[in-house]
Amino acid sequence: MSSRKHVLVAVLVGAGFAGALGYFKIQSLEGRLAQLQSSLVKKEEELNTLRARSIDQEDRSAPIRVPENHADSVGKRAASREAVADSATRSLQILKELESGSDADRRSSFEKLQELLSSNPSDEEIAIASRFIFEKARDQQGLPDYALQSLYASQSDPDLRRVIAQVLSQRGNNALLNNQIAEAQARLMSSQPRVRQDALAQLAKTHSTKAVDAIAPLLQDPDTTVRLEALFALRDTGNQQHAGLAEALIHDPDPSVSTLASDVSSSLKNLSASARTNYSRSDIEMELPPIANP
Repeated sequence: MSSRKHVLVAVLVGAGFAGALGYFKIQSLEGRLAQLQSSLVKKEEELNTLRARSIDQEDRSAPIRVPENHADSVGKRAASREAVADSATRSLQILKELESGSDADRRSSFEKLQELLSSNPSDEEIAIASRFIFEKARDQQGLPDYALQSLYASQSDPDLRRVIAQVLSQRGNNALLNNQIAEAQARLMSSQPRVRQDALAQLAKTHSTKAVDAIAPLLQDPDTTVRLEALFALRDTGNQQHAGLAEALIHDPDPSVSTLASDVSSSLKNLSASARTNYSRSDIEMELPPIANP
């Protein structure tokens, strides 16, 4: 689960207890307001700390484990480090093989990508492919548009499909990006708040103003968690022209929503009217799935 989801969960736990128990109402609400008055970045860090403490408390309540032999512990840590190193080496080697050609292997980069992504690819393989496509964004001869469109049609992973759509949009072809937004927009109509939240999170990753029209109606969603997620999505896709959408929620009856709305409005006002209307490399790179050795 992403840090943004943990922000939402932590905020709503405080708000839910506020309406149920008088004692926790005072403690939770005061703590939440104090956090929400700081910058958005600081709030996320603080809530992550709270989450870590909660996990620690859960660990303490778990049955006591018998300490393992020290030598066994050292051996397991060494084995774990070796496994990470092996994974990193393998990932780097795959990236090199995708790029390079030889007399022994005359396949195109596209053909190598197809093989890498065939037969239920792993998360690591998806991440490697996403990184390679990002690196080849300017190489339309080495990885032409039709190849990317074919990969998009054959794959189901949402992150890989988004990266392909973003690269094509950077090249001037917005068809797949529009398709991504339309698919997410359809999920925004779900009766389940969690589905709407997930769709908003996917729209946020596009970092494109094209997604704002789909996000805007969810700012008035009856579910507080969805309104918060919509504000996060607006923060990541809008620019100064959309600050008014956030300002409309500054007087929301829920203090978490109203304070976040103020922060988002301030953030958007600092962006130009042309921000996020076209893709830069940093827009795409910030949402690439992580690999062992990028």
